[in-house]
Amino acid sequence: MKQVSSKQAQRNREVAKIKQSLSPFCVICGKPAVDAAHLVPKSMYPEHYTNPQNIVGLCRECHNRYDNNLAFRQRQKRLIERVKSFDECAANRYFRL
Repeated sequence: MKQVSSKQAQRNREVAKIKQSLSPFCVICGKPAVDAAHLVPKSMYPEHYTNPQNIVGLCRECHNRYDNNLAFRQRQKRLIERVKSFDECAANRYFRL
């Protein structure tokens, strides 16, 4: 079993709590949401890892497309505006605006 620091364990608890408050439906297509997705990735923006505005429910298909397809991501205007509301620089960089 992988050891995590107490700080990381606290962050994980915060994210788990946020996940419980998400809509059960994908914010992109409306299908059942199975993933809690970070709008801007934690690898690039760790400061937003536990930001509730950065986490949404997505179905697996939309999550894969969102993470791996820039053109698909750029069409999600509502999500772009959501990211801009808490970090405009991150939105411009991640969505390549």
